[in-house]
Amino acid sequence: MILELYMKNCALVDELRLHIDKNLNILTGETGSGKSIIIGALGLCLGGKYDRSFLRKGTEKGLVEAVFDINNNKLKEKLLENGIDIEEDNQIIISREIFDDGKSVSRINGRSVKVSFLREISTYLIDIHGQHQNQVLFDKDTHIDFLDLFGEENLFEYKNEYESIFNEYNEIKKALNLLTENKDDMQIQREIDLIKFQINEIESANLSSNEYEDLLKQREVYRNSEKIYTNLNNAYSNLYDGSINSVDLISKSLGDLSSIAKYDDRLNEYNETIERIMYELQDISRDIRSYKDSIDFSPYELDQIEQRVDEINTLRRKYGDTIDEILMYKNKISTRLDEILNRDEKVEKLKSKLQDIEVVLKSKADKLTEKRKDVAKDLQEKLLYELKSLNMKNIVFEVAFNKSNFNLKGQDDIEFMISFNLGEDIKPIYKVASGGEMSRFMLAFKTILADIDEIDTLVFDEIDTGISGIAAQIVGEKLSVIAKKKQILCITHLPQIAANADTHYCIEKKTSTDRTFTVISRLNDEERKNEIARLIAGSNITEKTMEHASEIIELAKKVPN
Repeated sequence: MILELYMKNCALVDELRLHIDKNLNILTGETGSGKSIIIGALGLCLGGKYDRSFLRKGTEKGLVEAVFDINNNKLKEKLLENGIDIEEDNQIIISREIFDDGKSVSRINGRSVKVSFLREISTYLIDIHGQHQNQVLFDKDTHIDFLDLFGEENLFEYKNEYESIFNEYNEIKKALNLLTENKDDMQIQREIDLIKFQINEIESANLSSNEYEDLLKQREVYRNSEKIYTNLNNAYSNLYDGSINSVDLISKSLGDLSSIAKYDDRLNEYNETIERIMYELQDISRDIRSYKDSIDFSPYELDQIEQRVDEINTLRRKYGDTIDEILMYKNKISTRLDEILNRDEKVEKLKSKLQDIEVVLKSKADKLTEKRKDVAKDLQEKLLYELKSLNMKNIVFEVAFNKSNFNLKGQDDIEFMISFNLGEDIKPIYKVASGGEMSRFMLAFKTILADIDEIDTLVFDEIDTGISGIAAQIVGEKLSVIAKKKQILCITHLPQIAANADTHYCIEKKTSTDRTFTVISRLNDEERKNEIARLIAGSNITEKTMEHASEIIELAKKVPN
């Protein structure tokens, strides 16, 4: 149950705190006063998409925050699994800070969470009903979900058994499709020939892991061999072989130091260091000469290297950027070739296994269908009762069953069929339902679900679409009945619905200096009478209007439990 909603810098709201009671909470106000802001704020707390237009003009950030009292054990477990502590009073605070750059930060009890997590837990907190949900009923594919929701307790075991077998069945089908890939024998033979060619091409190249990098280095040496030879020759001459060279000069310096080294330890250290350097220079000079003498200017060697690099580059373009990737690809297609060559045997085994499991799957699906039909009969009876109590006396409703291919939900193609008027043929609901009829149909559905689902709070926006008069009065009474079991927050324009409020709030748009802002106030009995009179007659409120307002409030108090 939602206890409190707080908003700051949201649309026309500067700052607003709304305490929400149990039972039936009604929100009324003139068109454009900001009633939709409440739904928008709740939507953000439940993980809805944030649009920057929701942030109050001229502000950099805003905040929506909702306090919930939770009793759902599944929700508590999910929160604890995600490291979110729950206070002893079972309250959680969901907040969402919104910014002018389009970003937002979500928290539960102060802990940052992803928006996707808010959407995940929203199904345990609030059921927001608006015109969009009416449109969902027009989609035939959703009807099986509505039926399963109604019969969740009775269908749970049958659905789980079916889904378990279906998942196994689906895995076998995937494995079978992977082997055959829906190809005929000619296509398979072409694939075999291609794989054999690719394997042969890679194996013929006789690749080794570091070969390509080594070849590139060798190629650089060969391409620059003349420059390398010249510079090495110069270096060798300067170090050792020239008429004036480093070794000779250091040797002369060493002779000078040797004769005085005995006079001072430091001079002796100099002498030993220079002697070591001279020997190292002699060693490196010999290495340079050996390297220089080993250089081969043969153009043939360079051609061989270039050809090998081109050969490897051709393979790289086809099979992978590196030699390791090329070899991995060869292993992969070799495995695939083995699967194809042995596929006939494997295909037969899988087909046999598929046939066996189809028998089991069909049995489970039939049992699920049978149980769904029992649930459908119960749904039809209860829904017809509720619809007729909503002044839809001549309505006919049926749940039509047809067969479909096996899927995760079973083999049932389900569609809600309905006739709203006496003498009219029963047809798919999307072909015959008006906006007002759909509103009442959904309300009837919510009524029978009130004892089934574990959501404590229902929000109704536009429940009064397309209705008036007696129908509106009956819808208001029905909301009052549901509110004995659930917390309801309902936005309405109709006095017949508003009169049933346990708590009545008025939303108003006001101006101050250069700004417009929305405020919400909780009405006392007199203020409530005035607001219902406004809903009846607009601004032209007379004494009779006030009497009428008092009358419908008194009538609403007599609604049976």
